[in-house]
Amino acid sequence: MRSEEEIMDSILKTAKEDGRIRAVYMSGSRIDPNATHDKYSDFDIVYIVKDIRSFTNNEQWLDGFGDLLIMQKPVDWYNHSYDYNSTESFTYLMQFKDGNRIDLTLIDIRNIQDTIKDREPRVILLDKDKIDGLDTIEVGNYYYIQKPTAEEFKDCCNEFWWLSINVGKGLCREEFMFVKSLMEGYEMNMFLKMLKWKIGIDYDFSVSIGKHYKYLKRYLSKKDMDRFTNLFPNGTYNDIWDKFFETCKFFHEIESKVAMYFKFEYFKDEAENIMEYLNAMKEEKTMENG
Repeated sequence: MRSEEEIMDSILKTAKEDGRIRAVYMSGSRIDPNATHDKYSDFDIVYIVKDIRSFTNNEQWLDGFGDLLIMQKPVDWYNHSYDYNSTESFTYLMQFKDGNRIDLTLIDIRNIQDTIKDREPRVILLDKDKIDGLDTIEVGNYYYIQKPTAEEFKDCCNEFWWLSINVGKGLCREEFMFVKSLMEGYEMNMFLKMLKWKIGIDYDFSVSIGKHYKYLKRYLSKKDMDRFTNLFPNGTYNDIWDKFFETCKFFHEIESKVAMYFKFEYFKDEAENIMEYLNAMKEEKTMENG
């Protein structure tokens, strides 16, 4: 596996030798001191270029970065194809055979003002033209958990409990994929949002839990982390019912703490009534099954 220094040398060598590339900066986890740094960390790189079309219409210049295992072009997808005659930004997600990954975005210099206005943290690695306003932006508190508004909290609670009724229906009908999709997708998103606010309260909203909540383990007690990981059921309906009720119970505990901390309006009776309703659904289904 090539070292970090070798990858960075490749990135900068390409930029220095190609007159079309006017500036380079890095973003993402590698510039965040609080992120995980290991051999799996991506290199999130942006090239500011002249005439982006000369890059996107002939991709041989990518060969210098290494032997590709697979590449993805997220801005050119079957349901939203990229206009290769445009000057819109373009991204190459490149996984190499040696284990390294470079996420490389091209931005046409004609659109540089949008980049300058973007306050996402970045480190300038090369700037041939000393572009006005293209500065390094420190990470600071950019990725910290943000406090919810009263309306956001209310909607999160409402969505969780509304979805819970639909999960209950799906369980009674034994609609396996419908239930899994709602529980581990839509409903879990609401659960994680509430859990994030609870962590924010515990750490004075001065921490980041990372993309897709990947740093949860850092900020939950072992007891709470074990409780969280045990929310995910196996393939039996009895276990799904059990884990579903545990998820509802856990969410109810967290939402009450968040509401109390922020002094938000909290529909305690509604949540408890819905849990009783769900219990009745399960009991009825159990009786039907004998």
